[in-house]
Amino acid sequence: MVADLPVLLTIRDPALAAEFAELFAPMADHAGPFVAEIRVEPEPPARPTRAPDEVYEAISLWRDGDELVVDSGGPLLAHVTATRAIVGGALGHAPSDSAMLRRIVHHVVSHILSLNGRLVAHGAAVGRSGGAVLLLGGSGAGKSTSAYLASLAGWSLLGDDLIVVRLVDGGVEAIGIHRAVAVPPEVSEADAAGIELDPRHRRRPNVELDRRPHRVAAVALVAHGTGAGSVELARPLDVAGAIVGSTPAGGNTDVAAAALRVAGALAAGPCARLCLAEAPADRLAGTGRLFDEIARLAGLA
Repeated sequence: MVADLPVLLTIRDPALAAEFAELFAPMADHAGPFVAEIRVEPEPPARPTRAPDEVYEAISLWRDGDELVVDSGGPLLAHVTATRAIVGGALGHAPSDSAMLRRIVHHVVSHILSLNGRLVAHGAAVGRSGGAVLLLGGSGAGKSTSAYLASLAGWSLLGDDLIVVRLVDGGVEAIGIHRAVAVPPEVSEADAAGIELDPRHRRRPNVELDRRPHRVAAVALVAHGTGAGSVELARPLDVAGAIVGSTPAGGNTDVAAAALRVAGALAAGPCARLCLAEAPADRLAGTGRLFDEIARLAGLA
């Protein structure tokens, strides 16, 4: 299960199956039928001849209606539709190949989910008392750090990278996409596993993710602050912009419309700006206190 969508993973190479199992270890199995399939093949799909529509560091994306092509910046490519993804290329078992797989897989998963009625936000989420705090911010803003440290302070961790958000009666529901958590070394457990060739030298701590859907009680925009850190009120317009900017609409009008509706609903609720403490030791010691402030703002006991 990817969030609550049954997706079939078809991998013939045992070593690659092990790599996917490590990446998606927390996801629940499903007996079928399946809505979509992700296949890993030895040959890559065709690379478009035109210039890419989007470029994110090494990754290039081409969009054509409901189709997406992802180039990892190496030999690995993916072709994705609403019901099928082909991931292929000279994918071996070296750390560089694993890094390329991690690099593109969230684009593959997000595209499938977004075309099946599940809006995917690039963010993190933590839960308490049946409610969730959705954490948004750019790459490196501290979403994973703050979510993981909140989990050490008693919150449940829904996910630290990709969160499905959708409108339900009376609000917005959040479900984590269960990829292995990745956090900076200064905040991870001593026995956390290193991630080879990770550009930010992150580690994978041993933490169990919460599979349950949660009603979003507040949104927090995460950033690195000064001193001991702080929680401030955020402008609803900034929260709405962060939601729209974090979802892969990619020219699909249905997905873009869903993003705007969710953004409006979330901006109408409690909105905070979470500024993490400047020093790693202060982040470790004080992030729980900052989340207590957010809990009071969100009305979570």
